[in-house]
Amino acid sequence: MYARLVTGHFKPEKFDFATKTLEKEVIPMLKKQHGFRDEISFFNKGMKEGYAISFWDDKSDLEKYQREVYPKMRDKMADVWETQPVAHEFEVANSTWYKIHAA
Repeated sequence: MYARLVTGHFKPEKFDFATKTLEKEVIPMLKKQHGFRDEISFFNKGMKEGYAISFWDDKSDLEKYQREVYPKMRDKMADVWETQPVAHEFEVANSTWYKIHAA
């Protein structure tokens, strides 16, 4: 399993727009992607920071999303961010939710 972490600093006045756009547009689009498992997003309004972690069955599904769909999602959220968000990919080593244990 793989995870993708996106971090960024958002404009405080865009907090409600960001959470609504994630709920109504981004997450439904993610659910349509092959290999998608879950999305967890969280924001700290006082610190103007946002984080989103998506979980994927395998790296090729994650990479396909990154290449073909994420640019559209990023564009939908472009007005939210003070700076361009940064994304990192990880292999999931442990999870109590998905019953994954280190090899």
